[in-house]
Amino acid sequence: MFGPESGKDSWYDFAFVFDKVRIGEGKSRTARVDRFLDIFEKEGSRMVEMTFAEHDRYTAGSQFITHTMGRVLEMLDSETTLINTKGYETLLNLVENTANDSFDLFYGLFMYNKNAMEELERIDLAFEALKKELFWQLHEVLRRQLFGKAEEAG
Repeated sequence: MFGPESGKDSWYDFAFVFDKVRIGEGKSRTARVDRFLDIFEKEGSRMVEMTFAEHDRYTAGSQFITHTMGRVLEMLDSETTLINTKGYETLLNLVENTANDSFDLFYGLFMYNKNAMEELERIDLAFEALKKELFWQLHEVLRRQLFGKAEEAG
C-alpha cells in the first residue's frame, strides 16, 4: 500500500484504496471489514473505494511514472548544488523518495500492472517529441544564422 519511505512516519492523508469484494453475506462479515478499514481511517488515511481496474489505471499514471522518473534521475547522479532552484530541489526529493524504495517494489509496479507498459511507452514518446522540438528549434536558429541573409535576398 504505502512504500517504506513514503509511509514510514504517518499514514495521514494517504489514500487507502479498497474494493469490497469477497466479503460474503452476513452482518459479522461486513462488520469485520468495517473494523479493518477503520484502522486506516483512524490513522488519518483518506478512504477511497474503487475497483481494481480503476486503481491500476491511476497507479500506472502516477506511482509508476513517479518511480520511473525518480530512477532515471538517480541514474543521472543528480546532486545538490550551491545554486539549486526550488524545482531542482523537488527533483532531488523525488530521487530520495523513490530510490530508497527497493527495486523489487518498482519492478512490481511494472510487472503486475498491465497499464505500466503503456505508460512507459508514453514516457518514451513524450521524450522523443520533446527532443524533436528542441532539435527543430536549434535547426531553425542555425539556418537563420547560416542562410538568413541569402534567404532574405533570395
